[in-house]
Order: sequence, then structure tokens, then C-alpha cells
Amino acid sequence: MKKNIGILEYHYHTKYLFTKAKIVKTKDTNVTIFTTKNLYNKLKVYIKNISDYDIVLKDEKESISSFLKKVKNICNERIDLLFVNTIQETLLDLPHFLNFKPSCKMVLTIHSVNSWFKKTPEINYKKIVKSIDTTINSYLTKKILKNFNAINVIYPPIKKNILKEYHFKKPIYTLPFGFYNKELASKQTKRRYNEILFVIPGQIEEHRRDYDFVLRVFKKIFEKNKEKIRLILLGFASGRYGTQIINKCIKMQEKGYKINFYEKYVPEEEFNIIMKNADFLILPIKIQTYGLGARKEYYGKTKGSAAVFEAIQYAKPLIVPDEFEITKDMSKSILRYKNQNDFENKISKLINDVEEIKKYKKNALINSEKFSIDSLQKYFTEEILNKIDNI
Repeated sequence: MKKNIGILEYHYHTKYLFTKAKIVKTKDTNVTIFTTKNLYNKLKVYIKNISDYDIVLKDEKESISSFLKKVKNICNERIDLLFVNTIQETLLDLPHFLNFKPSCKMVLTIHSVNSWFKKTPEINYKKIVKSIDTTINSYLTKKILKNFNAINVIYPPIKKNILKEYHFKKPIYTLPFGFYNKELASKQTKRRYNEILFVIPGQIEEHRRDYDFVLRVFKKIFEKNKEKIRLILLGFASGRYGTQIINKCIKMQEKGYKINFYEKYVPEEEFNIIMKNADFLILPIKIQTYGLGARKEYYGKTKGSAAVFEAIQYAKPLIVPDEFEITKDMSKSILRYKNQNDFENKISKLINDVEEIKKYKKNALINSEKFSIDSLQKYFTEEILNKIDNI
């Protein structure tokens, strides 16, 4: 008999909702998606066979409490396992889940580990309201976690950190944010650019990535290798910082450097074409960040980055800071840098070594194939679906 799987997402993680829906939809499952009309309309763009899923939508005027009550009733009637994709660790969201305990088994995806597990007070006088929110939330998250039978994180290093720092006793799964897409990773018959193409995907935001760092390095590299390379910032500029970065790019263009950028949203088709043609993706991530409150988080250890899965999805080698932790399955397609000089030296050496570029790209394809939908469904079936009764 088929198992009935539910997925709940009413916040924003559309691509992760798509990934989860694809993974858990097997010959042995029926899948129900609980979401909003807005997210459903976005989801239809990704899922071609949307009719294969049962859809339960939150009414536009319906409160979160009312919607969760409806979800709970349906889960009690016919769901065996419910995946909750996102609970925001703030007082605006957490209280809704204090008494959310349907009779089915439940798995919660944790996006910010410290915000969920760390219990010591976090006082930040520049964020005093958020500090108060975080302190109160420490009690709420503890109670909410008791309602769940297991948790999920998007890659193994985060699981390793939870086990080491917090000694969590319940099962921890690693269903990823994205998967390898053979169609998106296929070679273009005609490249738009003949140069070695470096791409930074994602919105230009100050708190996420250090674009100034990359531009400083590429200024020096462009001076000696003007015709060999191109840099594309593949995401729209956000706020004053985004505008500052765009102005620096314009000045570099005036010097004849091949650098492209977007001031507005990048259309999906345009994004896909550039990602397909990219030789390397760059993730100049700022390791320390914050959750929605005042709790410090660390990319690679307590918080994941979708850029890792964009590298997997398009089968591209990825350039990252040395301290950023990534699953070992990607190690041979990762180029790490320790500082600005190291970054400059490695990029300069790389662009003059065609065979090394080919090796990285070949390894990226091999590594990405480990994250095929078939492989992820096998993991889901063996580690979760077949063990539902024992979770």
C-alpha cells in the first residue's frame, strides 16, 4: 500500500518545495502539498506534472492558525509523514506551532541551527528588539522540536555540527535544497561568450556575499588577462550596497574589462543560459551571518547556501572561501582560497591552464550526478519511507 506524504510550506522556499516534491514522489507514495496560492503559482513553473500532486491551498484571507488547523485535520485523516519545510524562528511564526501536533509522523527542516538549538541569551545592543525576540524564542523552539519525530538539514556538514555541538538524539536527514538537472547542465551548441566565464549567481546583498573582494581581485586579473576572461554578476542589485557595486562594475567596464551585471530581476531563461555557459561559479560568501533574530549563524556549519546546489544543479565547479564547509561529495570540483592574494594567484594560474579547467568541469559533472533525482529518491526510500513506523 502506498504511503501518504505531506509537505507544508507557506513562507517562501519555492525551489526547495519543488525539490522536496520531486524527491518524495515515487511509485510508493501519494503526495499532498500544503501551500499558498502565490507559492503554488510559482511552483507550477517548475513542476510540469503538477496534477500528480494533491494541492491544499491557504485561502488568501485565512489566518495561519486556521490554515494549520486545516492541515492538521487532513494529516490526521490520511497523511503518514509530514515534512514541514520552514518555520521562521521569530515570535511572528513560532507560536503557531506550539500545539501543532497531528497524529502522523513529522520532519522539520532546520535552516538556521543555532537559532533552533542554542539556549544561552544572545544580547546585541544594536539589535535589542531582536535580542529579546531571540531570548524568548529559545524556550519556544525547544517545545516545538518535541513535536517532531526527526529533523532535516540540507547537507551533511550541518548534521555533523548538530551532533557535535548539541548531541541531538532524534534522526537527522539530509534531503538537499536542489538536485542535478541533466537538461540544465547540458552543453549549449553555441556559446554567447568565448572567454573563460566566471559567474556569481544570486542577489547582490551586503550581508550575504563580499562583492568588493571579488572586484578587487578581478581588477588585477583583468589588467593582465583582459581578453581571456569575463565576470558576470547574475543577480539584481539590492539597496545602497547593490548600487555601489554596480557603479564599480560600470567603472571597470569603462576600462574595457569584460564584466556584466543586472540592475533588475534576471529572467529565468536568461539565468539558465548564462549558468549553462559558465565555466566556474564563485561564492564569495561571508561566513558569519545572523538568523532572523540576533543569533549568530555560520554558513557551511549552521546554515546552508542555495548556491552550493546551483553548482550541483548545473554541474559547475565552485570557488569558495577556505573555511566554508561543503559535503565531501563535491570536494574534487571545489577550488578554495584563503585570502585575496591566494584567490588572485589561483585564478591567474587557472585561466592559463586549459587542462586544469577541463578537470574541474569533468569532476563537477561526476559529483553532480551523485545528486540525481534517482539517487535522492533511493536515499529517501531507504532511510525515511521504509522506516516511517520506527521514526
